[in-house]
Amino acid sequence: MSRVARFSVLALALGLVSSALGACQSLAGIEDRTYDGESGVQQCKDYCAMAKSLCVSPNQLYASDDVCLATCALMAPGEADEPAGNTVACRKNQLLLAQQTNEPQTLPGYCANAGPGGNGTCGSNCESYCQLYAAACQSTETKLGPTQYDQDTCVAKCKGLADKRTFDAIEDHGGDTVQCRLVHSSTASTNPEEHCVHAQLQAQGQAKPPGPCLDDADTVKPDCDSYCQLELAECQGAAKVYESAEQCKAVCNALPKGEITDIKENSVGCRKYHSYNALVDPVMHCPHTGPGGDGHCGTADMPGPDSVTGNCESYCILLARACSADISDLATADTFEGNFKNQAACQQACGEVDGAGPNNGYSVATPPEGNTVQCRLLHVSRALSKPITECSAALGGAPCQ
Repeated sequence: MSRVARFSVLALALGLVSSALGACQSLAGIEDRTYDGESGVQQCKDYCAMAKSLCVSPNQLYASDDVCLATCALMAPGEADEPAGNTVACRKNQLLLAQQTNEPQTLPGYCANAGPGGNGTCGSNCESYCQLYAAACQSTETKLGPTQYDQDTCVAKCKGLADKRTFDAIEDHGGDTVQCRLVHSSTASTNPEEHCVHAQLQAQGQAKPPGPCLDDADTVKPDCDSYCQLELAECQGAAKVYESAEQCKAVCNALPKGEITDIKENSVGCRKYHSYNALVDPVMHCPHTGPGGDGHCGTADMPGPDSVTGNCESYCILLARACSADISDLATADTFEGNFKNQAACQQACGEVDGAGPNNGYSVATPPEGNTVQCRLLHVSRALSKPITECSAALGGAPCQ
C-alpha cells in the first residue's frame, strides 16, 4: 500500500469513535507505536480535544483535528503515570498543567511543550521534527520527499535553524524556523504530497526548501546570531571555518550584512546562503561561508589579467577593522594604516599572495600557515578580539611568512 493510502486509512480510522486500529507507524529512533484497540485511539482523541480547547491562536498546535490525530499516531504513547520524554503522555500532561495552573502568561510555554515539537520538555524540537519528517515523508516516491538523513545527522543539522521556543500552527506556517518545519511535518501526516517538500531542511539541488519556510526578504535582514547558529551547525570537523561562536560573530559584525537574497555578494546574507548549501555538501560549501568567502561571497576586481582575487576584498575589510591605528598599544607596523593607503592598495598587495583567488578552500581544522591569504584570514579573524597578539601575523608576519 502506498504511503498516501496508509495515511488516508489512518485518518479515517482515527475519525471513527467506535473503530479499533491495529496498525503501527515506525519512527526513527523510537519503538513502533501500536494501537491496541480503542485505548490507543482514545489517547489521541483525548490529547487532541484538550489541545484544541486550551491552545487557541496564537498558541494553536495543529491546523485541524485530522492533522492532530494523524500526528499523534506518529508519536510514542508513553506511560500516563510517568509522563516524560518525547511521548503523547508527556504532551497531555503539559496540557493538564496548563489547565490546572490557569494562568495566561504560562499558557504559551505549556502549549509549545504539548505541541508536535515538545519544546525541550517533551523531546527537543529538532528530535521531534526529524522523527515526524521521517515517519510522514521518507519514501521512495520522489513526490513525497526523499530520505534526507539518519536521525542523529538530521538532529545535528536541524540545530542550525532558528528556534522561537513558542509555537502556533497559523503564524509558524511560514518563516525560516524549526517551528515552520514542524507545522509542515505535522500537516504532511494527512497530506504528504503537498507538505513534505515544505518540511525539508533543504530541497534536493537547492539551498533552501521551496515554499513557505523561508524568511520574507522585505522584512527580515541577515543577522549574526542566525548566521553563526546555522554556520556552526553545518560546518564541523574538517569543514570547520570558525574556531568559536565568538569568532564567527566578530567576523560577521565586521562584514556588510547585505540581504537574505544575496548569493554572491560580499555579505553575511551570501554566507548564510552557502551555509544552507553546506547542509548537503559541507566540504565544498563551508569555505564559501568563512571569513574570506573563497571567491563565492565577494570578489574584488583588480588590475591586470588576474582580475578576480576572491578572498582579498573580505580580508582587507576585516584587516581595517581588526588592526586599526585607533587601537591603543598597537604598533604602527601592525596597523592597516601603517601598511596601506586604502582598501584598493590592500587588495592589490593581497592579490599577489598565494591563495588570493577563488576556490582555494579554507578550514581551521588544521590551522593554515605559511605565506598564504588563508593564514592571514585566520589571524585577522583572531585579531578582531586580540589585535595586539594577532595583527602581525594577519599582515604577513610569523607564522604567515
